[in-house]
Amino acid sequence: MLYKAFKYSLLILLLLSSFISCGKEDASVNATRLRVKLTDATSLVIKELYIDIQRIEVLVADTTGSEEEWETLQFTGGEYNLLKLMNGRSVQLVDQYFPAGGMLQKIKLFLGNNNRLMTNTEQMISLNLPSEMVEGIIIDNVNAALPANIITSVVIDVNAALSVRESNGNYFLHPSARAFPETFGGSLRGYVSPVEADAFVAIIRERDTFLTLPEGDGGMFLFTGLNPGSWEVHVIANPLSNYSDTIFTDSVVQGKITEITPNPIRLMPLQP
Repeated sequence: MLYKAFKYSLLILLLLSSFISCGKEDASVNATRLRVKLTDATSLVIKELYIDIQRIEVLVADTTGSEEEWETLQFTGGEYNLLKLMNGRSVQLVDQYFPAGGMLQKIKLFLGNNNRLMTNTEQMISLNLPSEMVEGIIIDNVNAALPANIITSVVIDVNAALSVRESNGNYFLHPSARAFPETFGGSLRGYVSPVEADAFVAIIRERDTFLTLPEGDGGMFLFTGLNPGSWEVHVIANPLSNYSDTIFTDSVVQGKITEITPNPIRLMPLQP
């Protein structure tokens, strides 16, 4: 069941910022400064989820459209508890100067062997990597321009609900990811109450489904990088909370944050 599986989406935020550094080292002239940040949503079932990132590479096409070789970013590797990164929070992975010009087409993540999750019952489970992931996870169709002296941001969104799989008692990390310029699409923000409903939120449009959890006493949730148009918003209460679910539709507008109404979304107690 979806609720008892992995009810959230992982988000990785890759920031590519372009600017002139006004008198600093020569490497900064006519360059893009590359910053990489990591962010995520959370889970009601998973207490902790660590991803072991060892290396990040990018593939850029030149002005003629010809792809160049993979280039390794200045990243020393690290393990990150993605459940501490949700609803807009992020951690920076890379900050470096990067040649301007061309189009960032692909991103490749190399994962180590220490990917793991902890359930809410304190059980630690190792996540194996499928053999096809050992040589890296390639995210295609990024299509982010890298002009000089202009900030460009790219978001990598890994849907964890589709990324952790079980087979014969073994668990595998098999990331399902997309990547898009940060200026692409719009955002949905809303609030859920009461906190006792212990709800999660899923939004659906055609073949796209994204999940997150409301956080704090205000029950805020936020989805970014969404295609403009109508989205179904599903607010699903914990089956043990004795609150009802609800579903409605709201619209995403390019370049804007849509505040979902009603504010807050109030889940009602189930009738006895």
